[in-house]
Amino acid sequence: MADPAPTQILDEIATRLANITIANGYYTNIKKIERARLEPFKGYDLPCINYWCTSLDNERNVYDDDNRSLNLYIEIHDLTRDDPFMDVADKLASDVVTALNRADGSPKVSDDADYELGETVSDMVFSGYEYEIGSGQKPWCGALVRFNIKYRCDPYVMNAYGA
Repeated sequence: MADPAPTQILDEIATRLANITIANGYYTNIKKIERARLEPFKGYDLPCINYWCTSLDNERNVYDDDNRSLNLYIEIHDLTRDDPFMDVADKLASDVVTALNRADGSPKVSDDADYELGETVSDMVFSGYEYEIGSGQKPWCGALVRFNIKYRCDPYVMNAYGA
């Protein structure tokens, strides 16, 4: 039995986020990516990503298909260094948005976009982001990036079409 669609979608997201490297044209090299991590990252983990979903909504259309919507949050952190925290956070958010719109086989910033996560979803909508800042001896900053992911499936089934 195949994994449920939300799990398949989150697996594809992890694959794409792992492509955030300077060699691929991004602003940073991600050291650690975790799904639904509950404990804060340590300084040696930075730059890092934590991602999770908060809800799955369902609506039946007239053709008896289920249109599902998954609310995704991606938290990305790094040290502020000498740049203003907002500038660093903007670059981090840009890396996330760009990476999610690049196929694993074409991960560079300059590659063509793939907006449907390899045809796993029908739409992925960037909803915005919030700035985050922490303090201490090595202040960190980041962004909480929000997406709404839409996909279709048969009623009473957890797998998406094409998945």
